Amino acid sequence: MTDQAQLSFRAMGAACSVLVYAPRAAERLCQVAVSRVALLEQSWSRFRESSELNQLNASAGTGPFVVSGDLLSLVWHMKRAWELTDGLFDPTMLAQIKAAGYDADFATVIARDALASARTWAVPHRSSAMADVKIDLQASTVLLPGDIGLDPGAIGKGLAGDIIAAELMRAGATGVLVDLGGDIVMAGTPGGEDFWAIAVEDERSPNDESREPLIVRFDPVDGSHAIATSSTLYRRWAGGTRHHVMDPRTGLVANPELVQATVWCGAGWLAEVSATAALLMTKDQALAWLQEHQRGFAIMTASQAFSSLVSALHG
Repeated sequence: MTDQAQLSFRAMGAACSVLVYAPRAAERLCQVAVSRVALLEQSWSRFRESSELNQLNASAGTGPFVVSGDLLSLVWHMKRAWELTDGLFDPTMLAQIKAAGYDADFATVIARDALASARTWAVPHRSSAMADVKIDLQASTVLLPGDIGLDPGAIGKGLAGDIIAAELMRAGATGVLVDLGGDIVMAGTPGGEDFWAIAVEDERSPNDESREPLIVRFDPVDGSHAIATSSTLYRRWAGGTRHHVMDPRTGLVANPELVQATVWCGAGWLAEVSATAALLMTKDQALAWLQEHQRGFAIMTASQAFSSLVSALHG
């Protein structure tokens, strides 16, 4: 008989949940997952003054900085994501996103009404310094060039899902779903069900009760799965005039043709950065890039029908 447990909680500035199937102690594994998320957030958050990431950012320009295995893994995946997306995912935009008003956790940004400061935002022009970020896996060090700060963005949620799902499976779970603010990672078998099923909502009309979500089904036989969405439709401030998606080509808040990109593949971090990169492309570029890289996806512009841009390559 399979034990099943689920816990919901808030972490990383978002609503989260973990679902575990195991021969025994499923609830205990859920609690372990919540604790693990807390540890990763303390290491990776740019919103916590005492975080290890902020200590690394403070070391910029001073030479190699010794980091934990968790932070080393995050920085390695950030650089790999930057390479895979030809720079469209760029974690060295900390100064630019702070200049745009996103310099605290999102609840604080909304609460203080950043509209006033919007009038004085700088207009930066930039080139990425990610190529100059040096990672020494043997010494567990990261070297940041001067005046560079790393902002993981949502890749942290995707990677955390990957890490926790794998750790729970190694601890005896037979099926795991980790949802960190909509970045979802699945591993193993969903109890007695044949498939994991995830509903993808069209966020363009959140109050439309007649809208039908896209249901994406994932076969456990194919291994681990992950799905993530990037959108300009939420996490807005300054009266809705600003959002959290930055364009690394300009250093400014992005104004893309696409408004929502949902991507699914075999890893949470990869789904997240693929969605972010696709969102910054034109519709035609995104379709070609996602098909070339064999990602499952659903993307949409402000006016095109949700179902017209759905691919069923994976999932």
